[in-house]
Amino acid sequence: MLGGAAALFVWFKGKVGLRRAATQSLHPFVEVSACDPVAAQRIMRKGRWMGGATLTPFDLTVRGELTRTIAELDHAPANESLAQLLGVPLPTIEQALRRLHDAHALLLHPHCCVPWVVHPFALSPGSCWVQSRDRGWWANCLYCGMGIAAALQRDTTIHTRIGGEHEPVVIHIHDGQLQETALIFHLSTPVSAWWDNVIHACASFQPFHSEADVDAWCDRHALPRGAIVPPSSMWAFATDWYGDYLRKPWLKRSTDEAEALFLKHGFTGKFWQIS
Repeated sequence: MLGGAAALFVWFKGKVGLRRAATQSLHPFVEVSACDPVAAQRIMRKGRWMGGATLTPFDLTVRGELTRTIAELDHAPANESLAQLLGVPLPTIEQALRRLHDAHALLLHPHCCVPWVVHPFALSPGSCWVQSRDRGWWANCLYCGMGIAAALQRDTTIHTRIGGEHEPVVIHIHDGQLQETALIFHLSTPVSAWWDNVIHACASFQPFHSEADVDAWCDRHALPRGAIVPPSSMWAFATDWYGDYLRKPWLKRSTDEAEALFLKHGFTGKFWQIS
């Protein structure tokens, strides 16, 4: 039986790898047969969602320190500064960042080893501005903005726009509670496709006044209608997902843990399936 890391290795081998592993397990909990193409596709989708690298304890330390430093500085530290902070050579940090990128634990710029998105923080202007006291950060969607508020665990104001268009809206988190509950939150991109293009996926998550507005928006922009979530539910999910992100140690959830968290918050159905 192949374990998680080997499973991802086999997945990256593509169809040839799947045939070679025809009677072996591509996931610790799933046995795949050569006569079970549906199961094989499910495992491939899980592998795509999780990324293709096995993270070391040092990689998790890098992700944790990077996240906490962004929260402290309002921007990412230079790789050299991160290396100095952790007492390691620059190439060691860059190798860790590349593994984190490959494992979908952060996103690097396409052309260089520089963090672009370290969820929930965006490191270039996004659709949301998250303000807390005299500090501020970008987020690529309202959910990530809520994630920043959940990680900070203090009063926060999130500035964004209805449907990403012209109408501004301000969301307040006060004493751990979401204040604006009349809006709805629409996620256009299904979970299984989030990491196909995570920037696009985040951009397709937008607040609206009504489901009729969602339908008109989807028609106007030729985007699929996805899941409608009450903002209070999204805030509760963000609190569970990101609430410990600034604490030590930082850990990456498995697909099974992610699916269990979706289920806990009532996010069920095909849209929410990772595999």
